[in-house]
Amino acid sequence: MNDPQQRALHFRFFSRAFAYPNEAFMPELRKCATELTDTPEIFMALIGAFEQEETEQLQGEYTQLFLNGYPTTPCVPYESVYLEKRMLGESSIGVQAAYSEWEMTVAPGLIDHIATEFEFLAFLASAESMEGSLAKDARTARETFMKEHLCRWMPRLAADMAKSARMEPYRILAAALKTISCTD
Repeated sequence: MNDPQQRALHFRFFSRAFAYPNEAFMPELRKCATELTDTPEIFMALIGAFEQEETEQLQGEYTQLFLNGYPTTPCVPYESVYLEKRMLGESSIGVQAAYSEWEMTVAPGLIDHIATEFEFLAFLASAESMEGSLAKDARTARETFMKEHLCRWMPRLAADMAKSARMEPYRILAAALKTISCTD
């Protein structure tokens, strides 16, 4: 994808897809999809699947997958958990350093959450559409962040989601994650 604004919208869509499904969830997800000039079919399938489910059912599935499943949480959406088997590990320090370099502040408990990482990538992709050295610096930062952070753990999260999700929307979200290129 060559258009930085469209890339930003793709990343923002993923960030929103990992939000807790409350009353604002679907309008935000739809808004992200409608802003794309060429919405991937899998995004539309994901929206359709989410719309087929009751909010309470989605909340239960979200909690089981990402927050506190029993006996274990199968898909803890934090980089440090996947890379170091603990919250706020060394990898989260690297994530925080990348945010700080771009003067982005994040609540401490969300530093290396997948939604926050996608939102940061959306920010960087948007900056790529600016003039001059800012665009080049943003592209380099985005590529580096993908390589050093998101792509080191997101494929495992997607696999765990595909294996553990009981509801179709989260199985589709896992498949959508697999469309992200970690080789660009």
